[in-house]
Amino acid sequence: GRERPLTLVSAPAGYGKSVLISSWFEQSDWAAAWFSLDRNDSSLRQFLAYFISAIQEVFPQACTGTLNLIKALELPSISSLASTLVNELNALDKPVLLALDDYHFIDAGSPVNELIQWMLEHPAIPLHLVIITRRDPPVSLVTLRTKGQVNEIRTLDLQFGINEARALLEQAVGRSVKESALAKLQQEMEGWVVGLRLVAIVLQQFDDPDEFLMGLQGGIQETQEYLVQEVIKKLPAVLREW
Repeated sequence: GRERPLTLVSAPAGYGKSVLISSWFEQSDWAAAWFSLDRNDSSLRQFLAYFISAIQEVFPQACTGTLNLIKALELPSISSLASTLVNELNALDKPVLLALDDYHFIDAGSPVNELIQWMLEHPAIPLHLVIITRRDPPVSLVTLRTKGQVNEIRTLDLQFGINEARALLEQAVGRSVKESALAKLQQEMEGWVVGLRLVAIVLQQFDDPDEFLMGLQGGIQETQEYLVQEVIKKLPAVLREW
């Protein structure tokens, strides 16, 4: 799949998106770079500066032409910037994985999206982009799907199944958990990984984990609030206030 231009990892918070991709990068025999975005990165100039900086962590002499373009008083057109960047990426002597983490911080109307769209339509052969996001980016995914140019990893792929939930909880509490209790947990948490982790923390404080699990109710939202309170109220006062 990394021979394609894009892997899209799209799911709500707490499903392990970044953990999944960082684990993949650690095991990959390709060079890998990482760019964590924030709200300020909707500026095309800033986005490109950090994009190039991430690439230069692996290839120190890469993309100097594009870097010079974004230092100009007036930015060239997006097509000019994108074509220069793609040409310079094509000159890399080995493939590279680049993660754009928290892409949901990029505004829908930002020119960054147009740049990414252009790059996906004219992909640099050595570059495999990984977009990690809480919602789909405003690029033409339909076209990419039609051409077989995107790998998609979504909530259903990231949800923990009942066997994974069992392994997580039993490792945390050091004892087995009844099937009926696990089924109840699955009904309430729907495989939400951070929720399961909160459950694992809280269960360490209870003598009867099965009774606690059977008492969960209200779905993800209500259960999340309850679990957070259960974790927080057991902390020392100073840490709890912090």
